[in-house]
Amino acid sequence: MPLIASPRWRVLLYCWGVLMVSAVITSTAPGQENAWREEANESIRKIRQREIRIRVTDEHGAPIAGADVEVSQTAMAFPFGAALSPAVLNDANYQGFFLSHFSWAVFENEMKWYSNEGRRGRENYARSDAMVQWCTKHGIPLRGHCIYWAPGKWQPRWLTSLTAEELRHAVEQRAQSIVSRYRKDVVHWDVNSEMLHGSFFQERLGEDVRPWMFERTHALDPDAKLFVNEFNILTVDKDFTKTQVDQYVEQVRTLVAAGAPIHGVGVQGHVWSADAVKHPEAIKSNLDKIAELGLPIWITEFDSAFEDGEMNADALEAVYRTAFGHPAVEGVVMWVFWAGNSWRGANAGLAHRDWRLNAAGDRYESLMAEWSTEFSGTTDSDGSLDFRGFHGEHAVTVHTGSSSTTEEKIHVLPGKEPLRIALTVPVE
Repeated sequence: MPLIASPRWRVLLYCWGVLMVSAVITSTAPGQENAWREEANESIRKIRQREIRIRVTDEHGAPIAGADVEVSQTAMAFPFGAALSPAVLNDANYQGFFLSHFSWAVFENEMKWYSNEGRRGRENYARSDAMVQWCTKHGIPLRGHCIYWAPGKWQPRWLTSLTAEELRHAVEQRAQSIVSRYRKDVVHWDVNSEMLHGSFFQERLGEDVRPWMFERTHALDPDAKLFVNEFNILTVDKDFTKTQVDQYVEQVRTLVAAGAPIHGVGVQGHVWSADAVKHPEAIKSNLDKIAELGLPIWITEFDSAFEDGEMNADALEAVYRTAFGHPAVEGVVMWVFWAGNSWRGANAGLAHRDWRLNAAGDRYESLMAEWSTEFSGTTDSDGSLDFRGFHGEHAVTVHTGSSSTTEEKIHVLPGKEPLRIALTVPVE
């Protein structure tokens, strides 16, 4: 489904003297017009766009000069997702907002162990199943969060009183239950979340339990991509004075060396400090360090909740523009998008309780518009026009006369070579 956004303003640019491009320009966040932005934008141009040549001919292969061509992006290739709550099952406004702004999903709590087995041996997947069905119905890829959660405070209460042998059996049963259940539904799994900040299973079952969790998950679902997931990495988190990037990288290296099949690195992205807004270059530096692992990076849980709405907008842009411009980042997921369902209060997300966009919501829509192809142009004497387009699905409309219109769909994949599209248009 296309992302709909209202651009702040538009300007007309000429591309190679052939194509008139309607480009969306976002408003400049106060104090952010500097080198980090320019670097991110240049990288976005290189890694998220591709040169495209459309050539229009008639049924006999003759080029059609002077054809008016309009191209509009209908779906972005890059995943921009959000966390869902059970409100998605019965709130039409919630459903509509999600579908018009995001393309991937994760559940806030409904796949966590304490939600699925609050009492020992009494599994309940009713709510999670319903939410999975909703995502499937709407073609939304799903991240599974999470099979295990490392800190002791997040365990089902009954789990804490088990003997080591009982705990081992419960851990095995947990993987068997949830991974097998959602094998056809979940694309990514956060296997054991926040291992830098908790060691409940490790302390009771030994060091080997951590790589085992990944190995067992992979055996149960070989197609799913398995992730580590951690906070206080992208920016300094609440109650911390510095990030733990180096520790995180070392932990992943240790797990991989022990045989854990890790396919991606999750970086939560909860923003608590204004330094993220003041020094966006530090975000890129942290991503660069993680990228040395050679694994895809996902921002898995972005949110911010400053009292100043513009600061939230600036924080969102700092994270999103930097992430979208980083070659190792393959997706960004927002943890709070509506004030009516927010673990961080009414200041977080993109929309107020009445669904009016806040400052961060305006900024988000502007960024989505900026990163979507939208242009029009006229073919040259060879029937051709050239431009750069973002990866994803596009609708192409060709007008060759007062009553002759042709519509086509094209898919722009990443590639170093120009993408050549041949369109045949019937001419009266």
